[in-house]
Amino acid sequence: MTVVVTGASGFLGGRLTELLLEQGRRVIALGRNPVALGRLAELGASTHAGDLTDRVFLEQVLPEESAVVHCGALSSPWGRPAEFYHSNVLATQVLCSVALEKRVSRFVHISTPSVYVEKASKEFILEGDPLPEKMINHYADSKLKAERLVQEYFQLGLDTVILRPQGIFGPRDTAILPRLIRIAEKGFVPVMDELVRIDLTYVDNVVSAVFCALSSGPESLGEVFNITNGEPVNQLVTLEALLSRLGYRVKRKWIPVERAWKIAGALEWVHRHFIPDREPLLTRYGVCTLAYTRTLSIDKAKTLIGYRPGISMQEGLERTIPWFARSPS
Repeated sequence: MTVVVTGASGFLGGRLTELLLEQGRRVIALGRNPVALGRLAELGASTHAGDLTDRVFLEQVLPEESAVVHCGALSSPWGRPAEFYHSNVLATQVLCSVALEKRVSRFVHISTPSVYVEKASKEFILEGDPLPEKMINHYADSKLKAERLVQEYFQLGLDTVILRPQGIFGPRDTAILPRLIRIAEKGFVPVMDELVRIDLTYVDNVVSAVFCALSSGPESLGEVFNITNGEPVNQLVTLEALLSRLGYRVKRKWIPVERAWKIAGALEWVHRHFIPDREPLLTRYGVCTLAYTRTLSIDKAKTLIGYRPGISMQEGLERTIPWFARSPS
C-alpha cells in the first residue's frame, strides 16, 4: 500500500517517512522544505513540493486507494488567524475532499492536545471530556476546526482516524528542545508551580501510533485518540535535567501565575495590534503550559488501535540529547 505523508519535510512527517521506507512501503512525501525533501528522496521516497490547498496538485500526487497521513500544519503558539486557517483548516478540507474522491483506504489526521489547554490543571484527560468554551490560541482553534472537518468527511465515507500526540520530542525536534534552549540562553527558567506534571511523547512512539491507526479495525474509524508516552513527568525537574545534560546552568525565576497571565495578555494585545508577525515573549498559552498540570489518558488508544509506547521516556531522552548536545557555556 502506498502511503502519502503530508508535512514530510517537518519533524514528525520526516521521521514517519523514514520508518515507512524502512518497512519497505512506497511513500509519497509532500512538503515545502527542499533540503528535507531531498534527504527523503535519497532514502527512496517520491517527493513533491506543493500547497495542500491546491486541489489540482493533490489530484496529481494522490494515487487511488492509497493511505494518507496528514501531518502537515502550521504549528505555532502565535501567528495570524488567516495563516492558521489557510494551512490547517482549508488545507485539511481540500485534502479530505480529494482523498474521498480518490477512495483513499485510510486517512490518519494528526491533531493536537492544545485543544485541551485552559487556565486550569487537568489530569488523565479523556478524548470525550468537555473542551474549553474558547480555544487558547488561533492554532488550537484551527486544529479543532480541522478535526471537525475530518469527522464530517468520515460521515461522507472517508475512513478516518484522528490522533492527538502530546509534546513530541526526539532527534531533529524543531519545537520543544529548541524553545527550551532559547529559554536557557537567557540564564533563567520561569517557574510558576514546581509541581506541574506533563505528558511527552517520543517521536517513534507517535509513528508507532500512526502504524496502529493505519491497520486498525473498523471500531477505530471516526474516532479520536490521545497519544503520549504514558509516563507523566514533573515538568520542572525534567526541564532542568535536560538543560543540565546540554551544558546549561540556569536559575529559577519565580513568577506569580496571575501576574504572568496579565503580562501575557498585555503582550499579546501589543503584538496583535502593532507587531503581529513577532511572537510575544510570553503568551497565555505559555502561562498555561508553565503553570498547570496537563496529562492525558491513552487507554482508548491502547484498547481500540492497540497502541503501546515501546520507547520509554528515559530511552527517548538518551536518544535525543546527543542530537542537541553542546559544550557548557
